[in-house]
Amino acid sequence: MAYAAINSLMSIIFRSVKSTGLNLQKYYKKLESMRAIVEKPLKVIGDDLEVLTSLEAKIAALAYRTGDIVGSESRKVLAAKSPISRRIAIWKLHFKMKRAVGRIDSTVKQWIGMLNNEHLEAQNLTLASTSDSALEPENKMVGLENEFEMIQDQLASHISESEIKRGMAYAAITCLMSTVHESMQVTGCNLQSFYEKLESSRTIMEKPRKTTADPREELTSLEAEIIEVACNTEDMVDSESRKILFAETADERINAFWELFFILEQAAECVDSTMKQWMAIWDRYNNTRDQEIQNFSLVDISQHALEMENMMVGHENEFEIIQDQIARGARELEVVSIVGMGGIGKTTLANRIYCDPFIVSRFDIRAKATLSQEHCVRNVLLRLLSSTRGKTDECYEEQDDGQLADRLQKLLKGKRYLVVIDDIWTTEAWDDIKLCFPDCNNGGRILLTTRNVEVAEYASSGKPPYHMRLMNFDESWNLLHKKVFEKEYFSPEFEKIGKRIASKCGGLPLAIAVIAGLLSKMGKALDEWQSVAENVSSVVSTNIDVQCMTVLALSYHHLPHHLKPCFLYFAIFPEDELIFVDKLMELWASEGFLKVGEMKSIEEVAKKCLKELIDRSLICIHNLSFDGEIESCWMHDVIRELCLREARNMNFVNVLRAKNGQTPRLQSTHFSSISRVRISVHLARYPDIEVRSIICFSGNWFSELLHFKLVRVLDLTLMRCDRFPSEILDLIHLRYLALTLSPSLCHMQTLIDIPPQICSLCHLETFILSGDWRRGWLYPLILPSEILVMPQLRLLRLDWNYFVYLEPTEKSLVLKNLQYLYGWNPWYCNGSLLFPNLKKLQIRGIGEDFSSCKELYDFRCLDQLEELEFCLAYRNVDAACFLETVTPSGATSQDLLRRLKFSMESTSLPLLPTDDALPHLLLPPPDAFPQRLKKLAFSGTCLQWMDLSIVGKLPKLEVLKLENDACIGDEWEVVDEGFPYLKLLLLERLKIRYWRASCDHFPCLERLFLERCLGLDSIPQDFTDITTLALINVSSCAESVGNSTKQIQQDIQDNYGTSVEVTIVRHVKAKNIYFS
Repeated sequence: MAYAAINSLMSIIFRSVKSTGLNLQKYYKKLESMRAIVEKPLKVIGDDLEVLTSLEAKIAALAYRTGDIVGSESRKVLAAKSPISRRIAIWKLHFKMKRAVGRIDSTVKQWIGMLNNEHLEAQNLTLASTSDSALEPENKMVGLENEFEMIQDQLASHISESEIKRGMAYAAITCLMSTVHESMQVTGCNLQSFYEKLESSRTIMEKPRKTTADPREELTSLEAEIIEVACNTEDMVDSESRKILFAETADERINAFWELFFILEQAAECVDSTMKQWMAIWDRYNNTRDQEIQNFSLVDISQHALEMENMMVGHENEFEIIQDQIARGARELEVVSIVGMGGIGKTTLANRIYCDPFIVSRFDIRAKATLSQEHCVRNVLLRLLSSTRGKTDECYEEQDDGQLADRLQKLLKGKRYLVVIDDIWTTEAWDDIKLCFPDCNNGGRILLTTRNVEVAEYASSGKPPYHMRLMNFDESWNLLHKKVFEKEYFSPEFEKIGKRIASKCGGLPLAIAVIAGLLSKMGKALDEWQSVAENVSSVVSTNIDVQCMTVLALSYHHLPHHLKPCFLYFAIFPEDELIFVDKLMELWASEGFLKVGEMKSIEEVAKKCLKELIDRSLICIHNLSFDGEIESCWMHDVIRELCLREARNMNFVNVLRAKNGQTPRLQSTHFSSISRVRISVHLARYPDIEVRSIICFSGNWFSELLHFKLVRVLDLTLMRCDRFPSEILDLIHLRYLALTLSPSLCHMQTLIDIPPQICSLCHLETFILSGDWRRGWLYPLILPSEILVMPQLRLLRLDWNYFVYLEPTEKSLVLKNLQYLYGWNPWYCNGSLLFPNLKKLQIRGIGEDFSSCKELYDFRCLDQLEELEFCLAYRNVDAACFLETVTPSGATSQDLLRRLKFSMESTSLPLLPTDDALPHLLLPPPDAFPQRLKKLAFSGTCLQWMDLSIVGKLPKLEVLKLENDACIGDEWEVVDEGFPYLKLLLLERLKIRYWRASCDHFPCLERLFLERCLGLDSIPQDFTDITTLALINVSSCAESVGNSTKQIQQDIQDNYGTSVEVTIVRHVKAKNIYFS
């Protein structure tokens, strides 16, 4: 049935060709391929046979319907009374044929999917020729060679005399360009985008190419198709231009415009498809690939951005948002910015906006230009002027930059204009051209694309830039499916692997396009596809061509010198590693990457560097803290491959893969002034005295440390050490040292002593001593007092600890450079130790540590302290030991050992303390706190709610966090003046039920977070009158809390006309987050 219907349709097409003289060869060949498939005898039974029968009926119905279309439209071609009407009828026939044959093709693909293994021959028939987008003409047709040669001779008679004389497609395109340009001048329609596409095609064709063979025979049919398209389009442009010019009503003019736009769009698509085939043929014969061909893209308005067809899959919402911003809004001139990483689709989105018919109809004049990293103002002005006129006037070349700027300004003045500035890199580039765009209150718009948030915010008209997002899984799969699976049939096994591949591309269109190109060339080797799925990022890196890598590398090469090592340093982290910002900044500082001025701290400089990398779309934010600080970040796999490649090229990073499934180690080396990081498996293989940084991910090789006398960075946090490695004491150049100390179960009664010789590491700036969090243990560390005389120590992070006490002296125990101190035992918060520049302090211990000295806290000497945290640990204390009595003053490690009672049953300690289980923390008076304190946190401290009245009196307190039974009691009634300067409040895992407060108690509150306060009934309704409130986040609380939150949001909107961001999450999913 299907065979007969397709055969009938082919006969109709053949008769149409003979009667009309049209070239319908491409459709005939498509149908011939389909007929060969459906004519195969079927050897299936049961349900499969029923499905195939249904598909066969559908194919037949579509074929018969298409036959009717061909007959009808052919008659219109024959009945045309003028050459113009004939051209329109021909175009409509092609358009309807293309759509109808495409539907048949889609159904035949479903047919193939149902065939069993005995029909592999049918499956392997090449359907690339049936692709809707690639209209590939064939030089021969079985059984119709003579007839089609005759028809092509007839087609030649339609070519104008000048075209016959030249005999080249180049001339046909030139004539069409001239016609399009004249139409712009006569009608005022901006057809610049089509003009530029044609100009690009002509440039490709006119370039002389050196080849080892002559491909002219293969190009002949392509030239004929280009000529036919150009001639048909030229006549129709003339026709529709006349309709626009002589339209008596606005509706007639709009209809004619749409018809003209449609005609040119179809023509551009055909020329684009044919030119891609043209370039492919030349590439096959070229010994050296022509860089201009490589950089050519008919639809690209950027000279270096790879924006391939279908790149906009899944970005319809983004298109509508930008379209609305461009087309509507105030009459004042506005700048709309699109920001995103290379290859994410910025240029494609901008180009689609620029050419959108609705946008075109809204503006009197449009212009566009692509900038480069080393921008030239003159070139930009010339491109903008040329884009408005369709060509470059010779007089422009004779004018200076000032005259060109003046001419552009006069051209735009008084008009509603749209200007697209693609790929702008610096604020200086914007300053150089912005004065050329007058604000005439006509609704002018400027659309910028950039990779740099700073540039976008600088240029935008008070509006935040639009950030291009990565695609989600569904969108990624749709794009991959469109590029691979719609062109050829693949069995379900391949689709399953394809989905895995799509999920690993990270949502970057460029990566998906690269993978799609590779898969298209692979054929149907299941094992090869499986290999790609398992190594997506490396496959992308290996197969990404020069142009693709150039797109990404531009972001790196444009970095200032001080940011390049910071970016390359990301190569030391394994793939898909979650990178914690605090650790990253400390590593940067220890490596010497940060240039600190007199007025800025290392932390401020590091944060600025990270923000710049994020703003330049090279690094992505993973998580923000409650107060909006970046806690963790990550790098896209494709960007990471670029990072690794550039680092290797700079001899900064060398990756050596581990063998036998072992986790590789990372080792950083510096030679002279060059920083290099090397990942190795066995450090003993590289006994290089110049190694400067070692970051270990597995193993136990302390003896090998002796080979690396000059090491500056040593990170062993992922190794569990049951002792302090004495070998470290010889590494006197260390600036960064991170250890995880955890005794084995068989050595639980051996305390971990830090030797006094630690003070020999006189250059140490960052010292991190942590317990084994995987076991949930807090194991006491015995610290020597010598650690307090290390002159360069800037950050000290500890777990539960005690000192072998030494009477302090003013000279020896003043750490002038210490700024960050974590895990400090409450025993030593009595004001006897001086840290004049300390900015952050975390006090941590068990209940007995706090209770034994609850009135001894004195922080008045900490003049620079801005952040303070009290953390009382009471779960799994040591997991095998529980402190019974401790009196550290004057004690030795052996004294402490005798006072520690070891018991494997200590895990019976309560998960959360009851009111009587542990003593309550007693806060010191307000004047005992540092006066500069801005952030204060309590965790597990069992304060009484009334104690917070002391906290409220702190003059500069902006952030308060109460977590894990920080306060106990059912009711919190805020008294006195409350918290007059507080901006952020977090309540997490508290047993509070009632919260009594007014807006006067929190007059400056901006952000409120409630998490796992299961008994809380509601948020005080009086918070409606807090005018500064901007965000309320509720997670895993009672439904009544969410309802009160929504009510507050609605009341603020009704009463004040302002909006409050509200997030309510009733169920929290556990996340496996790796903490380093």
